[in-house]
Amino acid sequence: MEELDIMENNILIIISDQLSKRAVGAYGNADVVTPNIDSLAKKGISFNNAYTTCPLCLPARAAFWTGTMPHNTWSVSNVGQFNNGIVTEDVPSVGSLFSAAGYECVHFGKTHDNGSLHGFDIISMEGKHLDPSHPAYPLHYDSFNDEDTTRKSVDYLSKAHDKPFVMAVDIQNPHDICSWIGMFQGEHEDVTGPDLLPELLENYIVDFSQLPKSVQYSCCAHRRQQHASHWDDMNFRHYLAAYYHYVHMADDCIGRVIDALKKSDSADNTLIVFMADHGDSMGSRKMVTKHTSFYEETTNVPMIFAGAGVSGKDISYDELVSNTDLMPTLCEYAGIEYPTNIYGHSFAPLLKNESLKQERDYVASEWMSEWGFTVEPGRMIRSEKFKYTHFLEDNDEELYDMVNDPYEKVNLAGDGAYADVLDKHRVMLQEHVKLTADPFFYLEVKADDRWRAHASGFHKHVGVSAPDGDK
Repeated sequence: MEELDIMENNILIIISDQLSKRAVGAYGNADVVTPNIDSLAKKGISFNNAYTTCPLCLPARAAFWTGTMPHNTWSVSNVGQFNNGIVTEDVPSVGSLFSAAGYECVHFGKTHDNGSLHGFDIISMEGKHLDPSHPAYPLHYDSFNDEDTTRKSVDYLSKAHDKPFVMAVDIQNPHDICSWIGMFQGEHEDVTGPDLLPELLENYIVDFSQLPKSVQYSCCAHRRQQHASHWDDMNFRHYLAAYYHYVHMADDCIGRVIDALKKSDSADNTLIVFMADHGDSMGSRKMVTKHTSFYEETTNVPMIFAGAGVSGKDISYDELVSNTDLMPTLCEYAGIEYPTNIYGHSFAPLLKNESLKQERDYVASEWMSEWGFTVEPGRMIRSEKFKYTHFLEDNDEELYDMVNDPYEKVNLAGDGAYADVLDKHRVMLQEHVKLTADPFFYLEVKADDRWRAHASGFHKHVGVSAPDGDK
């Protein structure tokens, strides 16, 4: 490949909200339709083990724009009754670093950034009404806003630019699945759309007693999980079909943006980055959306790089990467200095098909609270072969063999044969807590006794939940 003058290249960052890696065709899902995302993967490089720092919108976004863990900026919830700290303008971010380097930084779509988008010119959204393609798939503000975001992004790309740009396109779908749950809460009759219903994931049924108490009672802490608590198998297949429908809608918006780039004068000198803030439970363990857990469906996200400066096509990497790696990677790509005292690591050499100087031994993710009505601190350590989680409530732990049990069906934390592995991951967590100044072990659990009163199991949920969960 011809050597490129990186500083002359533009950067297009496309983000999808609530998209699991397991819900993308390029990563092996044969039931979903994602031709545009799949095309990016074929033209560039993709990461198999990219993880969000928190399976929740605001903490994840503040983390990847600043390269820091959520607890470092105290961006740990979606606000509500739980106070976050604000990411102030003295905290280096993608927008501040690139705008200072002479780039035009512009952002379209969902923000929910807690101040971490400083340095970007934020274009406001104006929802454009869309009619649903089928009654089984009603549309809400997520889809309406995506239409406006896409149109404005296409218009921006169609214009000439007199200096390099960093353009963020924040697509909200498939987040519309949250509103879908509210529309079809409780057991319901057939709402099948025009497509065949997909099969449930193989971890739809697991040994529920193995799960941490904070996870077992997420129906009491999360409004959408309460709505789905008494669904039958067919209802969950409806849910998965709807989720794939909203994924396809997101892919269509992405395709329109990429087509506009192809037709523009920036087609040959733009790096394209595609990623998600976090995933969706996809019905695994009979769970919906995301809340108080670190399973692959919610923490393992798609991450793809293609275009200017990327060597090779249809290449996938197994290296462990964090979404906090976005900022340092883009900075090294563009030759911009960035802080070294952040959690994020640059994997820019992989874009040129070169080896990393040092690979991560593990990546971490964290949970505090969604809206503050319950507080259930937890941490995840994902190493090369295992995933370890620790929740402060009852000091519950999980340990999964990610090589032989990629769907996390058997919790090995209580298996004496894995005692040494468990201890090693406990040490990794302690190391992570120390290195990142994480107050984890001093945090307080807040879970009212009435939200732990019914017998274990979502299907045994009674009454209403704490007013927590996706809107």
